Amino acid sequence: MKGKRKPKCHGQGTHRQLENHSHENEHSNNAECTKEATDGIFVKDVIQRTLHECEDSKIGVILCEGTEDSIDKAVYSAVFPDFVIIPLGSCCTVSKFLYRVRKKLAVYGLYAFGIIDRDALTKREIKKLKEEKCLYTTKLPFIENIICTPEVIEYLCEVKKLDYGRIIYRIEDELIRTLWRQLKESLPINIGLPKEEKIETVSVRVATKQNKAEKIVDRASILYAYRDKIIVTIVGSAFGSPYKKEYYEEIKLLLQQEEHRSRLVKIMMNYLPKLEEYDLEEF
Repeated sequence: MKGKRKPKCHGQGTHRQLENHSHENEHSNNAECTKEATDGIFVKDVIQRTLHECEDSKIGVILCEGTEDSIDKAVYSAVFPDFVIIPLGSCCTVSKFLYRVRKKLAVYGLYAFGIIDRDALTKREIKKLKEEKCLYTTKLPFIENIICTPEVIEYLCEVKKLDYGRIIYRIEDELIRTLWRQLKESLPINIGLPKEEKIETVSVRVATKQNKAEKIVDRASILYAYRDKIIVTIVGSAFGSPYKKEYYEEIKLLLQQEEHRSRLVKIMMNYLPKLEEYDLEEF
């Protein structure tokens, strides 16, 4: 009769590996617990702030990008006065915490929405965010585009008593030239145009055997389509502001003044989403 096989004895190195692995798991679990606790505190702070500010007849909260003193909060506070506006920094943070905030505020009969910059999101992605998370996007690439539309520029010219035709021509010319330079520098092919000629249109076309994609940008559409925040610097410069911060501050100041707020809000509403109520009882 064969004797029982003795269990293999793990060497000291194996014991140490197991011990290290156990410690790694412990640290990983501790980190996850710490992160969850931090997230919980963050959500709690948002809820408490919303409940406190909703005592002034507001109906809910809008979570957005930016900071407390950014243009995002200034614009959304003016356009959506019935909501508490709480900036959370990045679009990822807004997306991450929106559902938890919605769920907790629904208990109090309050709404919660998110608004982020559209950036390069596709129509399909935008629809999915809206339907699954009540997370909306701006209709233009960035909030910067919304404060730099031809309509806003025209109103600023009216306030400052400046020639709108001259100002808008200067802005559109600089923007379309900037776009052309960026494309020319980024493409590994040679494209040349006489320097003295005025650029009217910039187009990009990509095609496969089955599909094609083409984007055409001209002077009339450049302010709406230009997906680069340098737009604020160029527009501000046309009004004599050497730094984009000055342009931000000027828009924020006008939004605080009743005589200007209503006109600007009417313009900006065209490029911001219409928030749709959802069933609070779903939570």
